Amino acid sequence: MEKIGIFYGSNTGKTAAIAEEIEFNLRKENYETINVADGIDTMPEFKNLILLTPTYGVGEVQEDWTNVMPEFEKIDFTGKRVAIVGLGNQFAFGESFVGGMRVLYDVVTKNGGEVIGFTSNVGYKYEETNSVIGDQFVGLALDENNQDDETPDRVMAWVEILKKNFY
Repeated sequence: MEKIGIFYGSNTGKTAAIAEEIEFNLRKENYETINVADGIDTMPEFKNLILLTPTYGVGEVQEDWTNVMPEFEKIDFTGKRVAIVGLGNQFAFGESFVGGMRVLYDVVTKNGGEVIGFTSNVGYKYEETNSVIGDQFVGLALDENNQDDETPDRVMAWVEILKKNFY
């Protein structure tokens, strides 16, 4: 498998911890993890990408992602496979649960990328979200406030799927 670029933004450390959980499950795979607060200039170098964002406001990406969004929107994702992780609180913010994921999804697909790693929306209790297409999230949806006990298994299963689908 080609090298994986893991790009995340995190205010409270929860998303950074999920990036570490993904690293743990990738084990011997070749990857590099970058906090988007440090820039995304190396993103075009990767054919395999994992993008992580918590959701803030009403379905918005984390502030470091907002800061790099003008640059992110210019990246050509043609020939890249991209997996997305969204963190949110399905009870307190059930009207926009993991909406930040959709922001990243829309840019990647608009710019020619292939998004992989869709997951079932079964087992979640949210009011609505724009991060579901059909009956699947456009990536891995995690709720560290209400379902953190399910996170390790969800991440492990998801990473195994990615390993089979990345270049």
